[in-house]
Amino acid sequence: MKLKFLITIIFLVAYLISGRLAFSEPHQIGIPLPLTGALATTAQDVRRGFELGKEILEINDMKLIFEDDGCDGSKSVTVVKKLLEINKVDVISGIVCNTALLPVGRIIDRAKIPTLTVGSTTGDFKGIGKKIFRIFPSDDLAVSPLIPEIAKAGSHLCMVTESEAYTELIDRTVRREWTKHGGTVKVESLTAGTRDFRSALLRLTKRGCDGIFLNAAGDDGFIAAYRQLRIVQPDILVFNLYNPASTAVRAALGDTLRKTVYVDLQSQSSLATPIGQNFITRYQARYGSFLTAQPMALLAFEALRVIHQAHKEGVPLDIFLRRGPIRDGAIRDYSFDGDGAVQGVGFQVFKIGVY
Repeated sequence: MKLKFLITIIFLVAYLISGRLAFSEPHQIGIPLPLTGALATTAQDVRRGFELGKEILEINDMKLIFEDDGCDGSKSVTVVKKLLEINKVDVISGIVCNTALLPVGRIIDRAKIPTLTVGSTTGDFKGIGKKIFRIFPSDDLAVSPLIPEIAKAGSHLCMVTESEAYTELIDRTVRREWTKHGGTVKVESLTAGTRDFRSALLRLTKRGCDGIFLNAAGDDGFIAAYRQLRIVQPDILVFNLYNPASTAVRAALGDTLRKTVYVDLQSQSSLATPIGQNFITRYQARYGSFLTAQPMALLAFEALRVIHQAHKEGVPLDIFLRRGPIRDGAIRDYSFDGDGAVQGVGFQVFKIGVY
């Protein structure tokens, strides 16, 4: 009888200990990023935003799990399945590429895991998942502020597109918006990864262009296309989204980068609140300059902040994000629409050597 009682006590204690340990397990955040490849510097900024944010916010009840998705669709599927099935994460964040997000939308949706991406968007594709939110505004919206700038150059726009999911979204958006504006568009589409744009550029410029949109899939493509364009047309006006802001592009092209108009996310200084400015100061003291001109580290910090706030309040992240405007954060007040797209974070036009 004593032995039976002792065994019962042992099992009871073991049960209570296991329950206590399970209860104390940290909230796990899966963070797929392109840690290798063309956008590795962007990923590094985002990772620093999460890691420094965890320190600044004194978060001790969360575990950050970083994985390399390479901005590749098939690799992204493998990574997300690992995070869901093996790591059993509570939330997914990170994901800076559309090509990494779009293939995993249904997987995340079926798993019913709340997700707040930092850099990726779904563009004009709707209904990716009820619990998938994007803190970076949709890329297709960046085209609208560029249209009046294109109009200043003339009505005949040429565009070279390095075809993949993101650039195809921009391609069809530019065609639609510029045609609605009354302009004409001549387009040359090339395989993603192409680095020889010369023939396409020659064909386009011979047909007559008032300006040319270099719709590259990444910084390397933009650098190659820009250099080859300047040999063919030294003074033509160049249009683009995002690439000219990149430190890699600025370093590679230097003073040759001119007569260029591009659209990017609002600058860090215009987007950050005092909380955000404190993060920026801490980041620069720790790491020096940001690796990308876009406020990716700041957005990662804000994503971590709201994930942690929802967890502290015991509210599922998707419900927390749908409650209304999010205030008192690292960036100015914002909210999410019914499809999970951010509202209140916008784009602005930048010019290099254009007066």
